[in-house]
Amino acid sequence: MEHFSIEERRSFMKEEMEVFVSKLDTRTSEQFNSALQKAIIESLLDGTVFPIVESLADLQNMTERQLFANRQQQLIELQSVPDLDTRMRLIDMDIVYELDKITTQQQDTLARAGVPGFRITKNCREIILQMAIIRFIVGVQKKIQNLSNIS
Repeated sequence: MEHFSIEERRSFMKEEMEVFVSKLDTRTSEQFNSALQKAIIESLLDGTVFPIVESLADLQNMTERQLFANRQQQLIELQSVPDLDTRMRLIDMDIVYELDKITTQQQDTLARAGVPGFRITKNCREIILQMAIIRFIVGVQKKIQNLSNIS
């Protein structure tokens, strides 16, 4: 899609955004107002956000696999401990804390990259909106890659 004009890219993303928003639940689609939609599209036009989101996803996947493997190893090591449930609950709380740290880092990175809708927050509604924005970015990136492969 690199060889398409800015206007063609903008038009393509606008169409994709309309389809995407129409499939969202009512609460989230209400947050996806036209100003936010336009700002997201504008932030994606130069293509710099796509590799940022991709690298954040890769890092998150790697970290989640590592946390899961560590949890499995600790579960094996603690099998004979009488307070296994308590110990595993503490381990799980540590995992949730690590995942929260990753979320905060991702929010900060995407806010610094100028992606609209991103700031550091613990507000569930804002996080749901941010997750929807990421889903849109990943989805439109895949479609752009497919178009580039066809052209």
